[in-house]
Amino acid sequence: MAVLDEVPGVEITVQVAGRDATEYDDPDAAQREPSEAAEVPTSIKYIECVGGAEFTITTRVQNTYGWGYMNHSLSSNVYVDGKSVNGHLISQSHLYNGLNTRITKGNTAYDHTTGQWLLQRFKFSAISTVDDAKKERVENDIKRAQDLGSIEVKIFRCLVLGKSHSKTSIRGKLKSEIAEKALKGKAVSHGASYSSEKSIAPNRVHVKNIDDEPIGIFQFRYRSRDALKREMVIPRTPSPGPAPDPEIAQMSREELQRLAAERLNQLRGIKEERKPVIKREIEEVIDLTDDNERPKTRRRLEEPEEAIDLTED
Repeated sequence: MAVLDEVPGVEITVQVAGRDATEYDDPDAAQREPSEAAEVPTSIKYIECVGGAEFTITTRVQNTYGWGYMNHSLSSNVYVDGKSVNGHLISQSHLYNGLNTRITKGNTAYDHTTGQWLLQRFKFSAISTVDDAKKERVENDIKRAQDLGSIEVKIFRCLVLGKSHSKTSIRGKLKSEIAEKALKGKAVSHGASYSSEKSIAPNRVHVKNIDDEPIGIFQFRYRSRDALKREMVIPRTPSPGPAPDPEIAQMSREELQRLAAERLNQLRGIKEERKPVIKREIEEVIDLTDDNERPKTRRRLEEPEEAIDLTED
């Protein structure tokens, strides 16, 4: 779960295929300059995604959060790939045994064709790159790529004004291709799309934010396992070592110990035969007599002895 010291009592978790996703720290966090630090407290985590798997976002608020100011509520605003989806309202009166949990399962939208409210469930979908050099295509895909592969939750303090009758539209299918130039080296592997649709009864309210900025931002950057390795979020799989010699593999433990002892004796013999190499030494003599002339430096070289290396080739 992602937490912020500046916003105690608020926790955000992403579930993939019904299980809490393993969170990895931002590998670039330590390299960020102080001037680059966000004005709003921000948590950045990486998670692994799987193509075709559904995911949800859970917001938990505990009674350790400071509710005192203006008897306010909290608005949990969710953005997936930069697009606003469902938000949740949490008030102190909603807490049960000191805890309230809200789960965002998808995008709630109004179908103007059927006159029904539908829940479009989130799922991960793989994307592929294309070598399309058309300027218009690249420019449009650059805008898409800025937020692609991201889940963001912004927490606002707010006041409830009443019921809302606004209607959001059905979201279309994810474009599975993106221009390679638009990614600019980012290891983005997936985007968010929608799976099954479910008819629901809407319950929407209108709120007014107390502050201009959120009190906390929780970011999750989702990638495939290979993409996480390319971004150095998780270690790369080490290359397999050389295959053992078939003859050595068939030797007994006693035979291996005998070979090791023989090799050790050989190495000791070579070490004993080696003689030290005498290096040329240079000694400087400086005349410190003050005669207004530039100090003279004389070099005295000692004749080096011939060094013979007896190391066997």
